[in-house]
Amino acid sequence: MLPQLLLPGFPEGSTRIGDILSILNKEGRVTYFVGSDNYFSHLVGDERSRRFILASLMENGHVRPCDLESEPLCIPHRTLMNWTSRLRNKGPDSFFRARSRQNPRVMTPENIANCASLFADGMSVSDVAKHTGIGESTIRKAVKRNAVKKKHQKAISETSSVPARQNRNVAM
Repeated sequence: MLPQLLLPGFPEGSTRIGDILSILNKEGRVTYFVGSDNYFSHLVGDERSRRFILASLMENGHVRPCDLESEPLCIPHRTLMNWTSRLRNKGPDSFFRARSRQNPRVMTPENIANCASLFADGMSVSDVAKHTGIGESTIRKAVKRNAVKKKHQKAISETSSVPARQNRNVAM
């Protein structure tokens, strides 16, 4: 007995991907058809569902990665392999889990003010890091994005006198 093949009856307005897959984008929903069967459907902006279904279609052999790499999807091969690996190793729910939270902010308004006052006193980034207990790279990034104002020491002008500098050092 010969195996029954899926008839290539693609819905009108759908985009054909590979031999038996077609994608229909209609009325705010994206629907994936394998042959003429509705395989999966999700809302237009739902990236998590899109990643899951494309990984599932590759894993089940309905579409080849090279079909998804070409027009109209143009998804990089490495990305497709990451999605299928995630599906195999972590399961379908890994596409829909809430993302992990970031660590709490280190550069709080109090730390920013503290760093700015230390910079105003003429301390270097490494000295400020040691004094505050904040990493040097964190402070450098905060300075780079202008979260902390780093006052540059002004060049000593020829008109300034030595006793004025000595008085400034004594006051510290």
